[in-house]
Parts: sequence; C-alpha cells; structure tokens
Amino acid sequence: MIINYKTILTEKKQLTGDVYLYRFKLVEPSSLIFTTGQYLILFVPKEKSDPVRRLYSIASANTLTNEFELLIKLIPNGCASTYLKILTIENEVRFQGPAGMFTLRESPRGKIALVTGTGFAPLRSMFLSQLLTAEFTLFLGVPTYKDVFLFEELKSFTFHAPRFTFYICLSREQNLNMVPDEDKKYFLLGRVTNGFEQKFQVSNFRFQDFDFYLCSAREIVESLKQYLFQKGALKEQVYFEKF
Repeated sequence: MIINYKTILTEKKQLTGDVYLYRFKLVEPSSLIFTTGQYLILFVPKEKSDPVRRLYSIASANTLTNEFELLIKLIPNGCASTYLKILTIENEVRFQGPAGMFTLRESPRGKIALVTGTGFAPLRSMFLSQLLTAEFTLFLGVPTYKDVFLFEELKSFTFHAPRFTFYICLSREQNLNMVPDEDKKYFLLGRVTNGFEQKFQVSNFRFQDFDFYLCSAREIVESLKQYLFQKGALKEQVYFEKF
C-alpha cells in the first residue's frame, strides 16, 4: 500500500564530489515497512504549483523501521538535486511509497549484479538486510577512482558473507596505479561488461545457472539487457531497475 510520509533529515554525508548519503527519520507515520529493492517517491516542493516527484531506491536495511537512507547523485541544475543540495539537518521532507518490484528473488541459482553509480542503492539495502545467502557477485561501475564510494563498507560485506564477491569497474582510468596494492584485487578497468568477461569465461559460462540484477540509467540498463540476452541469458532471470 502506498503511504504518505513526513520525515526530517538527520544526516547528509558527502561520499564523492557529487554522491551523497541522506538519512531521514520517520515522523508521521513513525515506521516504514518495505521490501529490499523498493523505492520511495520524493516530493520536491514548488512555488505556485504541485510538487515535482522523483524516485529514489531505499539504500538502508529493511530492519530499520524508524529511519531510512538514500544514496543520491546530485545533478547540476537538476530540480530535485537543487532541492536536496540545500537541505539542512532537521528540515522536513515528504515522501510517498514504498513501491517497486526490483527485489531479490529466491532461487537456487547464483546471483550477479551489474550496476553503475548510485544504482548500487537497492543492492546495498539487500546486503545490509543480510540477504546474501546465495553466491553473489557484484560488478559496480564508476568512471574514475575518485568516484568510488562506500568501499570499506563493501569490503566488510565480504567478511560477513563469504559467498559475496565484488569488483569495482573503472571505465575512464587507464591503469590502477592509484589503487593501494592491498586493494587492487577489487578493481578492474573498463565497463561492468568488461569486468564480467574478465572474471568469467563467457564462452563457457552457463548463463541459465544465474539470476542477473541490473540497476542504472535507462540506456545503460537496456544495453546490459541486450548484452545478456545475446549471450544466452533468459528473460525471466534478468531483473532490472532504471533511473
């Protein structure tokens, strides 16, 4: 059921030059029940007109019912980004939701996620909710090393979930010289599809044995879907969210 929420901003943390982690406390109603992978609708107030609506995946664990987190990339001059950038602690913010079907499916198959940037948000919710009971490999794409966020948190997931593996794919770097030696094993050059092909022998890979989770901008998701279908993945095993 879609519900209207009144919240207050309790934390605003800059992770990179344009990516922020926002934490909101529920005021009315005082709790939020959602399925990991779902999103909320932010109401952006506008003078003399109805609010503008923007959708953001919940990035926190579903065990937290009195607050939630959003992982957001601020776009220069964007309507919602302009609003979010000037928000200060204790500001009131309104949302509606939860909604969406980008949820973790139960199956005996392994899981592979191909996401870029803040498309990591719904996967983070799944990881923090301790849903990593099956083999799960994450390929997270960002342009450069300075665009990497929540790296230490990702490493911590590998300790708590031994069947979880992740790789950060740097699409605009020429080498990994800037990465500390102890962390190089987590990084690959190129796009997420390049990373996937580097780590799996695609010619012998049984796509039917895995479920695939995609979350990114619309055009990237469409490209990734076509890539997987051409390689032999079945449509019923490819789940996606576009933003």
